Amino acid sequence: MKNIFKTFLIGLVLIGTTASCEDSTLAIDELYDTVDMTGAFVRTLDFPADLIYLTDDGSGRTTSIDMVLEVQEGNGSLPPSFTELRVFVAVYDDQDLLIPTSDDQGNPLGENLVQTIPASEFVLSEGNNLPSTDVSITAQFVADLFPTAVFTIPTFIATRLELEMNDGRVFTNTNVGPSVATGDYFAAPFLYKTIFLNF
Repeated sequence: MKNIFKTFLIGLVLIGTTASCEDSTLAIDELYDTVDMTGAFVRTLDFPADLIYLTDDGSGRTTSIDMVLEVQEGNGSLPPSFTELRVFVAVYDDQDLLIPTSDDQGNPLGENLVQTIPASEFVLSEGNNLPSTDVSITAQFVADLFPTAVFTIPTFIATRLELEMNDGRVFTNTNVGPSVATGDYFAAPFLYKTIFLNF
């Protein structure tokens, strides 16, 4: 009887092992097999402040947009194959970033490129050992960038990132999935909204 039980148990183990080696037909596994992981994203290690002022009145209020960023290849390959990171700034009258701030003639102001960081200037981050960089944009720089702007109280600064890959593809907030663009996935929204008080 013991031998029959052992034979039966060994047979079950062999059948289970054989069945587990078959390719899965589940929808999630088919999705993982077909998803394109050749892109990249810019993870935010330190997020910028939600509110900045033009000047520090001595109370220590924040007067700059500061963030620490790192680049990761979508498929996890190292090092990530990118050429540069571009930083753009635009100003808006509303928190939904639908109404651009106007100049003193009533003309809407556009987005400006404020910084280009080549891949060679990135350093490896301590935690993830990925290329990282610091970005800092002072409120005074933003005010000087838009000298004719009629700033509302508050104004909203949109800081947008573009990551250019070695093959020429560019990733930004408009060509990534919604879970990435909202910052929920990998803390990589590519677009940061900051409240700006011009005093």
